Order: sequence, then structure tokens, then C-alpha cells
Amino acid sequence: MSAPVRAVLFDCDGVLQRPANDWAGQIGTATGLHDEELERFLAEVSTAEQPVLDGSEPFTVPLARVLAHWGLTVRAQDLLHVWQHLVVDPGMLEAVEDLRARGTRCAIATNQHRERAVYMRRELGYDRLFDPMVISAEIGVAKPDPDYFRRALELLDLPAGQVLFVDDVLANVESARSVGLVAEHFAKDAGRPELDRILALHDLAEPLAA
Repeated sequence: MSAPVRAVLFDCDGVLQRPANDWAGQIGTATGLHDEELERFLAEVSTAEQPVLDGSEPFTVPLARVLAHWGLTVRAQDLLHVWQHLVVDPGMLEAVEDLRARGTRCAIATNQHRERAVYMRRELGYDRLFDPMVISAEIGVAKPDPDYFRRALELLDLPAGQVLFVDDVLANVESARSVGLVAEHFAKDAGRPELDRILALHDLAEPLAA
């Protein structure tokens, strides 16, 4: 018989939060790029962002290189705010409060570059609900590297089999499972109904009122 889950480790983007704006459209407006050109630019930015999710350098550094490669005069710093406009799902936060009230520990497991990590800690109030916040830029390794999950377990100080990890990226889920975590694939931006479905699989659903 497996041990009961004592902690839930939440991904952020696509699970707890989503962009608050039409970020692609805003970048298009700022850069003057449209349609296929904008798609190629965003793909190049995404590729350039991946190596700095471990915090090795600020995101503005590779972003500036991409802008220079495209011959664009907009400053990296002027585009950075687009990545920092987020909406947190209130239903998900209510679920976290419910879990905590029933004695289940809640933590965050997220890939973020340095600047966004600072913004999330300062502006979103996650510190009061989640302990620890395992942020790639702060621990020096990013999902789906298995070492990310090993570090998360060290910070949680719990056996892998007692930690439930939820993420909308299947590669991250599979990596977490390879380290021994209980892990479930979360349908992107599906909110509390999706979380309740997953929690019910592990006897963590809120009991029905009498």
C-alpha cells in the first residue's frame, strides 16, 4: 500500500496562473512585427529564454541579443513587462487554502527567469500560501531535468512517494515520475475542476458537506 500524499507541488503557468494580456499582440505592437514574422520572432525568444531559466543570467541578456539579431530598436527592458502581467486563478488559490486547512502542505515548482521570479514573489503573494517556492532561476536547474525534482524534494524534506506534482507539461510530469514523485498531467488553464479531478485520484478531494 502506498504512503498517503502529504504535499502537493504546483506548477504555475497553465496551472495557477496565465498571462493577463494579449502578450503576443503587445509584442507585435512594440516591435512592428506581424503574422509569420512575429511567430518566428517569438519562437526565437522562447528558444533563447530556455538556457537562462536556471538563473545563469538575466532574461534581458538573451532577449537583447534576439532584438539585435532582428535589427529592432525596442529595448529588452521595455518588452520585459509583458512577461510580468499575470492573472492568478482564484479558484486554484481557494483549493490551496482548503488543502492547507486539511493539513496538506502546498509548494510551488516553476520554471521562471530571474526577473519574473522576483515579480512573482513581490506581486502575487504566493509566499503566504506556498512553502517552499521551488523556482528554477533560484535553484540553478530547470524542469524537466530530474535534478530539479531532487532539489525540490530536498527543500520539502519529504519522501518522493508522499509528494503529488501537477503540471500542464507532460515532459515535466514524466521526469517527476522518474524520480519517484506521484505526478499528474494537468489540462492547461482548466482550473479547479481539473485540480479536483486529480486530487480525487489521491484521496485529497474535499469531503462532501453532510
